[in-house]
Amino acid sequence: MIRVVAAAAAIAALGAGSAGGAVAQDFTVYGGAELEFTFDEFGPDTGTGTYLSGYIELESRGFYAGLWGQVADDDTLNEVDIYLGYRNELASGLSYDFGYTRYIYPNAGGDCCGELTASLGVPIGDKLSTSLDLAYDPDASLGNAYLGVAYQATDTFGLSANYGVYEVADAPSEQEWDFGVTYSFTDEAAVDLRYYDGSEYVDSYIGLSVTFDTTIFEP
Repeated sequence: MIRVVAAAAAIAALGAGSAGGAVAQDFTVYGGAELEFTFDEFGPDTGTGTYLSGYIELESRGFYAGLWGQVADDDTLNEVDIYLGYRNELASGLSYDFGYTRYIYPNAGGDCCGELTASLGVPIGDKLSTSLDLAYDPDASLGNAYLGVAYQATDTFGLSANYGVYEVADAPSEQEWDFGVTYSFTDEAAVDLRYYDGSEYVDSYIGLSVTFDTTIFEP
């Protein structure tokens, strides 16, 4: 992760020093990390684990491309995602995002699959918002859909819940859901406590995560 962030800083510095500085004026570099601990509600099982993830992303005029990686105490869950897309927000507050993500599992077969994605965010007043996230794997002809709702009670404290339906090859569709609370220490750092369950889960579980998101470079 340190090497990835250092590479982003080097790219930003190179852009800032280019002739005319035209490129440097048009792109922003973001980065972040998350440390998550999951606890099975009924004792050690598939819901218990530790995950460390991080990402780096370049954005220019709504177009973006990024790299996301995760390491876990179960190394078969190690993952690298490469993604790109376009996002924007209308004057009404409606946001949209269209993209493509490629999933790679280095210790479990390598290049797995890819998904076309689409997301919509709809504000309802000043504190309440809803979201719709869709994804489709064209190779496997499998899709999923998730609905979310979030309530920002104060500047630092928020509540949210998500419900999703996803297709499984040669099997009926499955469902999963979560709800939790988020507390923001600063504009960049937050902690989230969340409950997870689903029709395919062995047991429900609780996740505690600490996140950090920042702008590495901005003209």
